[in-house]
Amino acid sequence: MDLVKEYDRIVCESLCDKPGEIRSYPVRITGTDYKPGMPAIEKIEEVLQLAKEIDHPIKQGFYLFGHIARERWFNDGNKRTAQLVANHVFVQNNAAMLAVPVEERENFWHKLVEFYETGQQDDLNDFLYKTSIGIMPGGLTMEKTREIE
Repeated sequence: MDLVKEYDRIVCESLCDKPGEIRSYPVRITGTDYKPGMPAIEKIEEVLQLAKEIDHPIKQGFYLFGHIARERWFNDGNKRTAQLVANHVFVQNNAAMLAVPVEERENFWHKLVEFYETGQQDDLNDFLYKTSIGIMPGGLTMEKTREIE
């Protein structure tokens, strides 16, 4: 939990109220009617524990990315924090890097809103895996790797 909070503190320092602290008020998300519930420490700790039980680093990173982004654990910077946490998992396991290409940002937002509204993460994960994961050490996305083969 401390690592995730520290990433949010870094991301939001000088930009938002109470960086690195768990959100204590309701929020809305632009572009959707989805309203995340209030984060509970017990639920966050459960998510973090379940993530540790996922043995594939990319699946583990995506799991954490989805929960942090959708549940809005912090006052601000949740998607950025979620991406940093996912990349932390990936790099620690020499697995990958997550970076949504500029040309895919609009598609990313559509997939993300769909995920917010449905809670179903598979389409978002598939999209990210195909377009936004640089597999180490080559750094190619899966899509680019297929083009070369």
